[in-house]
Amino acid sequence: MLERLADPMCEYSIGIEDHYAWANLVSVTTSGSTEILLDKRRVELLDRQLAASPYHHETIQMPLSEAEKLVRDVKTSANKLAKSALSSLIGELAPANCRGIAIRVPPLPDLPATVAEVHANTWIMNRADGMIYHQALTQAAAQLNLRVFYFEKGNVLERAAQARGKTARDLERQLKAFGTTLGPPWRKGHVVACAGAIFAHVSTAPPKPRKPRQKGRA
Repeated sequence: MLERLADPMCEYSIGIEDHYAWANLVSVTTSGSTEILLDKRRVELLDRQLAASPYHHETIQMPLSEAEKLVRDVKTSANKLAKSALSSLIGELAPANCRGIAIRVPPLPDLPATVAEVHANTWIMNRADGMIYHQALTQAAAQLNLRVFYFEKGNVLERAAQARGKTARDLERQLKAFGTTLGPPWRKGHVVACAGAIFAHVSTAPPKPRKPRQKGRA
């Protein structure tokens, strides 16, 4: 569902709050000292008939060949829907230009090659399903030639505030006010995604052109 608060004739960045099988996307730009939310939406990342957390549940009792097929089907669906979601968002906000996406640091360095390898390590198995959707979003961004910016949930608000020359408390209050304007749902995850988008947006801003030096009088 499109919820736009400003005409996006500008450059913007997309902050992502990713979950199992879905994600919240928030598109943010800045103007002077003001942060502007251009769009927010929830997107589905999995076809309904498929299992959202195959590593942790369905594949445990399956023969390995069936387990591998299920995981492949989930990944294929997630990849397709992630790319479709980002493409649709970028298309709707055109002619504004998207600088890139901001998303949390991945839950794993990478997914193991086989289901058996995932099941062999409880720490990996607890994170592998989330990694499917995280990876789908970052790969979709790369395919669309978008920069990917990773943030730590614990300090992104402070880093975004510092980049904007504000206190973390003031920035958090401004971002929470987006929810008052738009109405629910607007949760802590949306605020964190906004902060990530703001930090990425400021960090990827092109340098301002220097003013030519005036020659001194002879």
